[in-house]
Amino acid sequence: MYAETLATGHRAIWSLPEHLRTTNLVLIFHDAGSTPETVAEHYFSHLPPGTTGLALQAGFNAAFGHQWFTSQDHQYQNFPEILSAAHRVFDAIDDDEYGTTSYDSIQAIGVGQGAALATTLLRVRPEALSGVVGLNGYVIDNPMLAALEGQEENAESKRVLWITFGEEFDHPSAEFATQWLTTHTRFVEAKTTSAITPFLTQNVS
Repeated sequence: MYAETLATGHRAIWSLPEHLRTTNLVLIFHDAGSTPETVAEHYFSHLPPGTTGLALQAGFNAAFGHQWFTSQDHQYQNFPEILSAAHRVFDAIDDDEYGTTSYDSIQAIGVGQGAALATTLLRVRPEALSGVVGLNGYVIDNPMLAALEGQEENAESKRVLWITFGEEFDHPSAEFATQWLTTHTRFVEAKTTSAITPFLTQNVS
């Protein structure tokens, strides 16, 4: 793992040293109360050959790490915080206003609150991502965010792998997440992290 402070000022962990990094990027977003080191340690090993992992640190302090949003309630997120978290990521990857020109593909893996961020990026700028993996996550139910969603035909072409693992839990956001994912993406469900590598391989340009 290779730690770096990006030009944007954001702290990040790379899977490869600079001279070995490829143009197929996989962004990895940690859960609330976690760190980029934690997700890098767990999920860099799932990256297929030819891809480069980048684990970004969230912007808000938490008890045992950082968090992307100060609330974990899928229905009561602070809208400026949602946009701030999204721009934190786009600032890290953009070459220009719309920017994916440096990368042949950009995919995202999000854990918990990180999955909420990953699906948010897909809603705001679907053209920026090739695919999303969500692990024990949720989708934010926010009318202002819904109003910013990209054109539906663009979002529909994106594949999302939605993974649950560990003990089953009845998350209050599950119904909304399933409804949104089914409507707006090519939605695949799985129960094991072993599905990550083939999914990423299939979505690399």
